[in-house]
Amino acid sequence: MTVRIATWNLEWAKPGTERHARALTQLTEVDADVVVTTEDSTHDWVEYPHRIDAGTDWGYPTQANRQKVIAWSRSPWTEQNELDTTATHGRFVGGVVQLEGLAVNVLAVCIPWSDAHVRTGRRNATQWSEHLEFCAALGPAVTAAAGLTIVAGDFNQRIPRTRQPPDVASALDDALGPLRVPTAGEQTVGRLIDHIAVSPTMTVLDVTAWSNVLDGHRISDHTGVAVTLDLPSA
Repeated sequence: MTVRIATWNLEWAKPGTERHARALTQLTEVDADVVVTTEDSTHDWVEYPHRIDAGTDWGYPTQANRQKVIAWSRSPWTEQNELDTTATHGRFVGGVVQLEGLAVNVLAVCIPWSDAHVRTGRRNATQWSEHLEFCAALGPAVTAAAGLTIVAGDFNQRIPRTRQPPDVASALDDALGPLRVPTAGEQTVGRLIDHIAVSPTMTVLDVTAWSNVLDGHRISDHTGVAVTLDLPSA
């Protein structure tokens, strides 16, 4: 009943380039059952043939195949859903996948950074407003997800709070509700903003983080992380 979930923001590494290939090699070696990539592009991935994504429109000029968030799995997705708010467009996709014979809800996210749509994009936001709107929509989605639930992706916050305003940290905490965040706190590569939150009935066996620089090559501006979980008996 052991499964592994991984997530990494790839900073728009272009498929077909050495940087993207190195990123996929690292993620493949992590050997996760589900992988959530953010700031990626649609591409073929033999090891993970099943994917769902949030679309290409998050309020900025679109570029071919670019996706803010993609959830990849070795097993088919049996459901897919999105959230109908401005802040979540292109940044949220939910799905159900069978892991070790159990249905698991995976909510893949790329929560807006503090200055999203402030000076670029729609230019109609204030600092942290898009982030707060996203958290307000994420909370009901977590509540509505029946049974085992995982939220993974780019949270754009360090947990516990460091420099972000207290109300922003509280909004994310409220959105995650009963889920716990095993990727919080100091990791081997420092504190993360890419996170994985899991249902309290899941037992965390291991948290593995890796640097944005691999074998002397800078792959991303984010570090990646994977969590190994023991699922409860059916």
